Amino acid sequence: MTSLVDGYLSHITSACAADLSGAVADYIPELAQVDPEGYGLSLCVHDGHIYSRGDSSVEFTIQSISKPLTYALALSRLGYVQVDTKIGVEPSGEAFNEISVDDRLRPKNPMINAGAILTASMLLPPVRDVAPQTVDEIFDELVAFYSACAGRQLSLDPAVYGSEAATGARNRAIAYMLDSFGVIDTDPEAALDLYYRQCSLRVTTDDLAVIGCTIANGGVNPRTGRQVLNQEVAQRVLSVMTTCGMYDGAGDWVSSVGLPAKSGVGGGILAILPGQLGIGVYSPRLDRHGNSVRGIDTCRHLSTDLGLHMFNLTRESRVTIRSIHDIADFEIAEDWGDIERLYLRTCRDRVRIYELQGDLTFSGAESAMRRFEGDLDDVDVLIVDISRIGVIDPVARTMILNFKHALDDRGQRAMLVDPDGVVRASVDRHRNDSTLPDLAAPQALRGFDPTLPHVHGTIADAVIDAEAFQLKQRYPA
Repeated sequence: MTSLVDGYLSHITSACAADLSGAVADYIPELAQVDPEGYGLSLCVHDGHIYSRGDSSVEFTIQSISKPLTYALALSRLGYVQVDTKIGVEPSGEAFNEISVDDRLRPKNPMINAGAILTASMLLPPVRDVAPQTVDEIFDELVAFYSACAGRQLSLDPAVYGSEAATGARNRAIAYMLDSFGVIDTDPEAALDLYYRQCSLRVTTDDLAVIGCTIANGGVNPRTGRQVLNQEVAQRVLSVMTTCGMYDGAGDWVSSVGLPAKSGVGGGILAILPGQLGIGVYSPRLDRHGNSVRGIDTCRHLSTDLGLHMFNLTRESRVTIRSIHDIADFEIAEDWGDIERLYLRTCRDRVRIYELQGDLTFSGAESAMRRFEGDLDDVDVLIVDISRIGVIDPVARTMILNFKHALDDRGQRAMLVDPDGVVRASVDRHRNDSTLPDLAAPQALRGFDPTLPHVHGTIADAVIDAEAFQLKQRYPA
């Protein structure tokens, strides 16, 4: 059975792939050589499960997506006071490569080039003649940190590194401007070299999604379980990404997409839903701001269709499945005969009950659906008790109904224990809502098919119906 989330990601990538606007970055010669058709999407949820579509295994250079990571490393090493003395946290409202400082002669934030170069300089020793070996050692530590965030060893693209170093006149001007203001305490050339190297690390969209989820999880890598950075640093990084990560397009991004994010001129976008998931997108055609055209479109769809805007006021419970058990503890109906009793005594483990709790939005529904899908070969009937669910949003409701229809097609059955009519009420409220997500399943499109799954008052009622369903399958009329 194809996952509902996989099906949706296939649907959205097919839709966004049609946009051929924008152009690859040509001011760095090596980047001008990339395939403009490349397009990959990855989503990593809080437990480390990754959904990938398209060119998710294609490596590209991280470029400016490195900026929040180096900023996190500097905060971890030096502390807030020392870093804040040198670098502001205010949106610049200017292009990423603007030669820009505030009234205290600080770069306005660490997401523009001036701030990123100064951040890199702060990792180096405060001397005017930094040995190449020292830069190598600091870079090795930086790569180790990035790799810990991604959950695998990352490596340098030497061709891109050489190309950036050979054509970086504007960045060199920025570095020496900062040096003239007295805010760089080290060798400007060493700072530039470290900055060019960090931008030239190879990543995939899977890597970006895991990095994003590591930050979303308060610094814990969901794949390795390792605490890579502390929660306070993760919080600061998310805050600055929210206000400054998309450069002079940050305001529109926050209002329409609502995810802390960082783009890179290599075509990547990293987006994060705090506490829940990380998103990595790759498509090298860029808009006038230097952001991936398809990447932005993809993130808009994900945010709108799946309700991922960080200011979505629906509460979220990560512990969605309260308990799982079969129906062995329920009594067989007294009026059933010996054949029915014999069958149910041997097959009752083919009916499984899942009790959910909390509030159900995309993240919780995804986790529950993945558990259901993993059990499908072992059960004929799934009973889903949502009596402890407080809120179910349109996205989660659509996912549940899609899952019910998918089971119907397999000759299996899903039933809801919904004594308060939460799902029915949700369908009634949103039946004609033109903003509902199109999850690429005909039964769940706008103008929803009015056939609802069976809604029962209690688990016992559902068990009786489930047993009757099994008997019908075993002993057809």
